[in-house]
Amino acid sequence: MKVVITESRLDKAITDYLDDSFYPDYNWGPELHDFYREDVERFGGYDFEVNDEVAYSYFNSGGYTKTLIISKWLDKRLTSLFGHLWEPVFIKWFEDNSGLEVKEIEK
Repeated sequence: MKVVITESRLDKAITDYLDDSFYPDYNWGPELHDFYREDVERFGGYDFEVNDEVAYSYFNSGGYTKTLIISKWLDKRLTSLFGHLWEPVFIKWFEDNSGLEVKEIEK
């Protein structure tokens, strides 16, 4: 039997998985967007921890890079589950929750 999953349903499944498994330890959301922007402006970046381990980091050197760095362990886990289909979903999920624009992603 062949099962067809629409792109929007797959994106929703990935987003739900990210919400359930990789929500940062110290919260995020619209109420913290200014905090993240100010921290990135002041220190050049911010580490997002999941279970007290850095899962992803954001850097913005000189206002140009806007780079999201995914830890190796997180990249491996997501790629094993979703192939590379998780990457654009992760970027949107990150931008929506952190308020930080991503121009490039590194793994």
